Amino acid sequence: MKLVAKKLAVVLALLIITGLASRPAHASARSTDQDVAASPQQEDGWAAIKTDDGILFVWNVRGLYFSLAVKGKEIKPLDDPEHIFFRVDGRVLQIQLAAINNFAPDAKEKKLDDKAILVAHRDWESKYIEDLVHSKLTVRTFNTKLSNGNDALMWQFDMPEGTNSDVQKQLYLTLVTKDYVLLLNSEAHANLSDGDGRKFLLDTIATLKISPTPIDVKKLSESVRGGTKP
Repeated sequence: MKLVAKKLAVVLALLIITGLASRPAHASARSTDQDVAASPQQEDGWAAIKTDDGILFVWNVRGLYFSLAVKGKEIKPLDDPEHIFFRVDGRVLQIQLAAINNFAPDAKEKKLDDKAILVAHRDWESKYIEDLVHSKLTVRTFNTKLSNGNDALMWQFDMPEGTNSDVQKQLYLTLVTKDYVLLLNSEAHANLSDGDGRKFLLDTIATLKISPTPIDVKKLSESVRGGTKP
C-alpha cells in the first residue's frame, strides 16, 4: 500500500513514539480499570482490568474470547483508536489479531498447519511494514513451542535506517487461535535487549486463557478485586 507523503509522515511519527504498528485491530469498544466496574458484560470489545501484578487484558471480539495477564509495575494504554498499545515499564506492547482468511484464504483447502499459517502471516505482515517504510526488512525467525504444546513463531527485524527512533529492533510473537493469528509486538532498544524482549513476549503469551463464551468483564473485575488470581 503506497502512502502519500503526508500519511507517511504520520506513520514515521508513530514509529518515533511507539515503534512499527501492525494493522488496525478494529475492536469496537474498550475500557480500562477506571470504568470497567460500571460497564455491562462486554461482548464486543476489549478491557484492561488492574491486578496486583499489572493488568488483565480481556478480548471479546468477533467470536473470540480470551484473557492475557500483562505484568509490570507501571502500565499505561497509549491513545491510538486503531491499535491496542500499552507502555509496560518502559517498553511498548501491541496486541493484535488478524483473520486467517485475510492473508491465507485457501488455508483450509490446502490444509495448512499452524506453522505454515504463521509463516504466511509473517510474510504478509512484514510486506505491509515494508510498504509503509519503503524499505526492505531483514527478518530473523525463531520457531517456538509453547508450554501447552502449541506452535508459535517469533520473528524480528532491525529498524530501517533513517527512522529517528531509539528503538533498535521490532519483536513479534504469533500463534494460531481459532480462525485468527494472535500477535504480540514489542521492541528492543539500548536499555532493553531483544533477548529480554522475547522473554517478555513469551512470559505474556504463557498466561493466555481462551474462553468458549464471552467473558463477563464486570464479574471478572469484581473477582480480581476480591483477591482471586486471574
